[in-house]
Amino acid sequence: MDARHREVVLLLRSVAVESNRTAAVFGETHDLHRTDLDALAVVVGASVAGREMTPGLLATELRLSSPATTALVDRLERSGHLVRERSTTDRRRVVLKVQDTARELAREFFTPMAEDVGAVLQGMTDEEVQVVARFLHRAVEALRPRPGSPEAPAG
Repeated sequence: MDARHREVVLLLRSVAVESNRTAAVFGETHDLHRTDLDALAVVVGASVAGREMTPGLLATELRLSSPATTALVDRLERSGHLVRERSTTDRRRVVLKVQDTARELAREFFTPMAEDVGAVLQGMTDEEVQVVARFLHRAVEALRPRPGSPEAPAG
């Protein structure tokens, strides 16, 4: 790996560290565990993508056991962030729905960061933004656990 590539990898690590630090402070402020924040992000992301999120899919995404997922969903339900509902496409399935309190927390958490990153992007050309977006998409894929690795979700 040459020096420029190493610099990019180190910068990605710095972005992850700063993001984790911000999430920790936010979680402490709102009495949310890191897993709670991750779960809310996964459920909101599924909702934005138009996909239903089930407890089983959440367990797979977060690499949690069924009992741990149940405890997590119970906790988020008690705090008013999630509800369990019957699927509109298959009444046998339970889906997780984000409540307005969670959406408001997400706005509170992500809006300032989005505005700060948006200000950085304003100084870039459309072509530069496309390159950054393409790189980040590929980096996310590269950082996902490989099938068969101990970090990969069980299939």
